Amino acid sequence: MIKHTRVRQLCFLAIFCTISIILNYIEMLFPIYLGIPGVKLGLANIVSLTILLCFGFKYALGVALLRIFIIGITFTNPYMMIYSLAGGFLSISIMALMVKTHLFSNIVVSIVGGVSHNIGQLLVAFVFFSTSAFIYYLPYLILLGIVSGTVVGIIAQIVYHKIKRHLNTHNQQVTI
Repeated sequence: MIKHTRVRQLCFLAIFCTISIILNYIEMLFPIYLGIPGVKLGLANIVSLTILLCFGFKYALGVALLRIFIIGITFTNPYMMIYSLAGGFLSISIMALMVKTHLFSNIVVSIVGGVSHNIGQLLVAFVFFSTSAFIYYLPYLILLGIVSGTVVGIIAQIVYHKIKRHLNTHNQQVTI
């Protein structure tokens, strides 16, 4: 039974990883320009939050890192991959801490994840360009993080409730 559960879990994670790559690619096909380079809704984060809720931190981080690496070597460049890694790692880490407390709704967790993702990328820009001029983007990035985090959180909440009965959740509940 343990082996069956592990295989089932691996299959779900592979499907989630594939979906996140596809969502990321779709966003690349339809860029949104709001005056700030690289701004997007972050639909792949629906998958990250769903995995975090279903399987826990290490699986959410692992799938996100795999997605970032695959997208990075296939469609972008090493610099974009570094921005994505910083934002992804920071947002998943903070969301995991929030989920562990059981004090916040999944939508609030997603909003904080969206904002922290943008802050992680902003920190990379500070390091790359050795200037604090990017601080002027912060209010816009916070606002965009709130908007995208809300959309992602609502969709992830719906997905989570639709699939959690298909997961063997009593064995795979969030363990961060």
